[in-house]
Amino acid sequence: MPYKIERDPQVPVAGDRTCYVVTIDDANILRVTVTSDAVRIQEWLNIAINSYHGQLVGIHVEPRLFKSKHVHRSLQPSIRALFVAIGPRVLVVQLRSAKDLPQTFVDLLLLFDQFHFVGMDMERIARWLNENQYYFMKNISEVKELAADETRREELRTAGLKKIVQTVMGLAMDPILSRRCLLKRWSSKNLSPELVMQGSIRVFMALQVARAILDPPRSAQTSAVNCKPINR
Repeated sequence: MPYKIERDPQVPVAGDRTCYVVTIDDANILRVTVTSDAVRIQEWLNIAINSYHGQLVGIHVEPRLFKSKHVHRSLQPSIRALFVAIGPRVLVVQLRSAKDLPQTFVDLLLLFDQFHFVGMDMERIARWLNENQYYFMKNISEVKELAADETRREELRTAGLKKIVQTVMGLAMDPILSRRCLLKRWSSKNLSPELVMQGSIRVFMALQVARAILDPPRSAQTSAVNCKPINR
């Protein structure tokens, strides 16, 4: 089934948030909230955390880094959107500057000792949080490293998410999720549904990879339900 994103009919339209339903396949349906409002973020975190019984939380940022080794760090794109996956719930925080992350995000999520954060390019995320005096992340794991250690395939330490998902979970991600959009689109006032869908699926699938590796009993039990191959 093709990926699909649509407005969430269960959530009233509001000026300070936009809610979507993202469909990956018949079993994986994500409920996504896009906001920069501190009150809305606190509301989302309270609901997501209180209804979640796991320890792994996915985290992802956009736009992604350029892969070329010849691109100096100073020329890499600035972070403009932060995606958090707590189970099938995804929060998207738009960041017009490095100081736009509400303190409530740090207090309610990053300081919650129960959680272990996983994702792609976690070093970049941790460095960004530290440099902007938000928080020094400690409970983190890089999905690339997890996949390489689990499969004993060293090339996965530098692989993209598409290859990692294919290797670890046997699932084929649509190439559209690897498409790089114009950087200015990530800085627009309102993120397009396409960008929201792309980042939401990426953070969720990175979380699924980490669960398959770090939490194998539960992942094995739910793989038939929550990790069905994506049919195109």
